[in-house]
Amino acid sequence: MVDKEYIRKQHFREGWSIRKITRQTGICRKTVRRMLRDSEIPAYRLKAPRPRPVTGPYLEIIRTWLREDRNAPGKQRHTAKRVYDRLVAEHGFSGSESNIRKVVSDLKSEITPEKGFVPLTAYPGEQAQVDWGEALVRIGGEERRIYLFCMRLRHSGAPFVYAFPDDGLEAFMAGHRRAFESFGGVPRECVYDNLKSAVTKVLPGPNREENRHFSALRGHYLFDSSFCNVRSGNEKGSVENLVGYVRRNALVPVPDLATLDDLNSVLADWCGRERQRRAASFEEEALRLMPLPEIPHPCALTTVSVVSRTSLVRFEGNVYSVPVGHEKEAVDLSVTWDRVRVSSRGKVLANHRRLSGKGKASMELVHYLPLLRAKPGAVRNAAVVRDLEEPWQKARTLLCAHSGYRELCAILQLHRDHSHEALTQALEEALALKRVTAETVRQLLLNKTPSASLTVAVPDSLAELPLPAPDPGRYDALLKEEVA
Repeated sequence: MVDKEYIRKQHFREGWSIRKITRQTGICRKTVRRMLRDSEIPAYRLKAPRPRPVTGPYLEIIRTWLREDRNAPGKQRHTAKRVYDRLVAEHGFSGSESNIRKVVSDLKSEITPEKGFVPLTAYPGEQAQVDWGEALVRIGGEERRIYLFCMRLRHSGAPFVYAFPDDGLEAFMAGHRRAFESFGGVPRECVYDNLKSAVTKVLPGPNREENRHFSALRGHYLFDSSFCNVRSGNEKGSVENLVGYVRRNALVPVPDLATLDDLNSVLADWCGRERQRRAASFEEEALRLMPLPEIPHPCALTTVSVVSRTSLVRFEGNVYSVPVGHEKEAVDLSVTWDRVRVSSRGKVLANHRRLSGKGKASMELVHYLPLLRAKPGAVRNAAVVRDLEEPWQKARTLLCAHSGYRELCAILQLHRDHSHEALTQALEEALALKRVTAETVRQLLLNKTPSASLTVAVPDSLAELPLPAPDPGRYDALLKEEVA
């Protein structure tokens, strides 16, 4: 570059001729003329491909495999290592794997050139993008995989992230409701990929057959849905970036928290800080969002189940108790991502926390109290009693060893009037006193119950009645009369 600059300066500034430049520098006239025509930095240009003595005989084989991959599933296509392994096993290739990696990279660019992307934008309140993400956290000392519902407003970039134990339809609907309430309004359009929670069948072109529950959610909040082309997640790149961004910034180091609610508090604080960074654009977009409906969507799936003879209903491999007296009755189940509500003829019978996995049971003691009173002998092996805390197991062992079934049932019946926590504490005190009876436990409960102050309402007619001032001297007069 210095030589070229020197030659151009001598010719154009000092007036040297091409002959003089050639004589002084030893550079041929043809090269000097080329340097004078342009001032670009000279670059080497490869006129013919470099020979590949090791990999050259295999280029056509590799090219054929990569072309066939265009019709194969995305996750079952040749990697450079797989190409190398096949060449060694099937064709006796003796070169290095690094040479094959370079060849595969070059041939992939030749067969499937990179596509360009069009920059996208949206007006305030026009669009939000939705996606699921996964992360590993520690909840209650146990490592768990959680699912992150992510929604991002396209104009302002304001995020919403909420952690669920699964990515089912109930959680998908609840995520929308929480996001809209967090933003304070509803965008006019939400963009998705073809996730099963929203799409049951991909039709030709942009058409989709939507899940009926998702359609009901969309009709409740009045937003439009738009779906990306198959395997084209880049069409909603804003929320795709959010999934990785929240993992790197809000979940590093790996959170170690007591409950999932604590994790969601952390995520809510993080989203708040992110929106604060975009305060001006978010405030502008929030004003353009559609208003929330007066009644929020229930975000629940409904089904019917039949109560068993043991007063249990089954849902997704787990059982939930209902009060006795509804055996063999068809009841309605309303299931959200975290609750299972059982009702009959419009009356709620039970409201349980939803269980994860299979083969588990959620039973409430109060549901079985009438049956235990009628069958006190069952208290010894009743599952709902054996699931209680340690003080109850000590009392059960002690009383049942001396046929005290009725006494234990009488203690259990106190749940009708007292909380389980207070009753458990009173039972511990009774065990310490070695007087485990229903009367003892009831008395200990009464001793801790503050007495209510008695307040009597005075009628207005009596409140205005004047009362004479007391005269203690009248008692002396009475005493004198009694002595006389």
